[in-house]
Amino acid sequence: MFNLKEKFEFLEDGIDFPFYNNIPKLSTWEWAILVVGVILFWAIISVPSFLPEYRPFLYFLVTVVPALYVCKGNYSIFFKKVRARDIKTIILCLIGYVIYSAIIILVLYLVGAPATDDAALKAGASKAIYFIGLVLQLFGEEFFKISLLLIVMYLVYNFTDNRNLAIRIGIFITLLLFGLAHLSAYGNLLQVVLLQGFGSIFDLYAYMKTKNVFVSYIFHLAVDLFGSLHVLMG
Repeated sequence: MFNLKEKFEFLEDGIDFPFYNNIPKLSTWEWAILVVGVILFWAIISVPSFLPEYRPFLYFLVTVVPALYVCKGNYSIFFKKVRARDIKTIILCLIGYVIYSAIIILVLYLVGAPATDDAALKAGASKAIYFIGLVLQLFGEEFFKISLLLIVMYLVYNFTDNRNLAIRIGIFITLLLFGLAHLSAYGNLLQVVLLQGFGSIFDLYAYMKTKNVFVSYIFHLAVDLFGSLHVLMG
């Protein structure tokens, strides 16, 4: 049994993470669907040359569709109304991310591994297609992290019956694997682990705080739109 402090850590209005403790319960088949989605996302993002013009749409399909399928129509498991205090969470996460990323970029420069960027706009792609692709891709990225987090939490919790341990291990593995998935695009191990990987703690925290994908998505979209201004305005 949880004590009160443990039970409500990372809870907003008493809302816990779904699925990891069989509330609601997923069948083995439904867990398998989530796992396959995570594996497919990893495979696609790890091979930049694979259908480059369709990648954002594939990211969306292989992660969002499985997550919505296992909801069995109860989409409030992931999506909720964005409230005024959620905007505060987004703003605080943005401030934290700006400070963190500035520090990491400086560290990378000092150790002789300056941060690199992948190709922001594929050859022949219009700005409209790029923007639509970005909107869909970020939903895919959010659901990759959330699905992976819940899968790891489920495995750890079933072996240990320790929710906080499941959360900590889930966060670490999720951020590490998400970062490493970018290695083929950026080619800088330190960068993808520290910036793309553990730098994603801010949007993951936004979800964990609110259990609302819209909140983490808005944060992630704001970060990527700012980073893509040179593409959209060029």
